[in-house]
Amino acid sequence: MKTIPALILLALMLAAGITGESGGAPHPREVVQASEILAKIGRGEPVSYDNLIVEGDLNLSEIGLDAVSELMPGLGTGLATGTGSEIDYPKLPEGAKLIASPISITNSEIRGNVYFENITFHNSVNFAGTNIAGNASFAEAKFENHVAFLYTMFGGDASFKAARFNSSAYFSGDQFRGRADFEGAQFGSLAGFSYTKFGDDADFKGAKFRDEACFGGALFSDDADFGGTEFDGYAYFGRVQFSGRSHLGEARFTDIANFYNAHLGDRT
Repeated sequence: MKTIPALILLALMLAAGITGESGGAPHPREVVQASEILAKIGRGEPVSYDNLIVEGDLNLSEIGLDAVSELMPGLGTGLATGTGSEIDYPKLPEGAKLIASPISITNSEIRGNVYFENITFHNSVNFAGTNIAGNASFAEAKFENHVAFLYTMFGGDASFKAARFNSSAYFSGDQFRGRADFEGAQFGSLAGFSYTKFGDDADFKGAKFRDEACFGGALFSDDADFGGTEFDGYAYFGRVQFSGRSHLGEARFTDIANFYNAHLGDRT
């Protein structure tokens, strides 16, 4: 039976420090203003924080990111601000916005909203173990590198509507307390949602999974809409629990779909 590569998942968990092992008394959390993080992104600097409190909204629209135009190096090879090295940018449509910096905010608490909409992330994005108290929107974002939302808690609504994941995307162990919107999202590589808890509606309508998709042990407390969802790779729904309507009738599976010991609730 195919499974999510355990070594890759373990490596991401170790990197984020969320293995669950206690290392003595917890250190006091540093408080950082959201404006400081936004300023780093605006300067093209890597963002790397662990075990801190972020006060305020992380709203990328506040820093006025430059849009790609025909006169900018975003359509070919160029020097990425803050990296000191030459990189190949993805080909972007005119008007798109690009962040070359890696972003990592792990084991932390964001006391506000997160708005990273319609952004192309050239490097990795890591929010593993972080509690986002407000709403979070990555709608229409494009992730060129791997994404780690392992054991992330979304306190409000979370939108990844029409987002594109070109590399591995991990949402395993997450808690979505509000609505989780993945309508029209595209997963080009492995997608992990194992043991994720969806407390409100979960919308995967029209999403496309081109590689393995793992929902093993996930809990859907309300309606889950998979109408028109395409699974081109192996789909694992073992031990998944649908407490509401599962809307799986119109999903398309072109490879093996495993529903071992799944509780499918009211199917439509």
